[in-house]
Amino acid sequence: MFIAVTFLAQIYNSMKNKILSLFLLMFLVAGISSCKKSEEKETPCSVAWATELSDELNAMAAAAQTFATNPTSANCNAYKQAAQAYLNALRPYGDCTLLTGQDRVVWQNAIDDAQESLDDMEC
Repeated sequence: MFIAVTFLAQIYNSMKNKILSLFLLMFLVAGISSCKKSEEKETPCSVAWATELSDELNAMAAAAQTFATNPTSANCNAYKQAAQAYLNALRPYGDCTLLTGQDRVVWQNAIDDAQESLDDMEC
């Protein structure tokens, strides 16, 4: 019984760190994606990205909360799918023309780290 509890605690701590990483990514993107929408190009590039991605963000937050309170395989998979949808929705914002230099590198590294965390997550 103790081993099972310890194992579940390790899984919970691992998932908690991954969830935290994704939320940190969300705040990082908020700070560096403050460019204006291009009139020539239909690339997402606005300061209202959180509003534009609110459906994906809310779905990810709800799935994360559900998984944190009830860490089943089904809830884990639902969380992974919601997080992947959010990450996929964020990717086009990397094409913002005002996101340059070190900001672009930091943004891309955050996207890559989040994708790696999702890929490493086992349900």
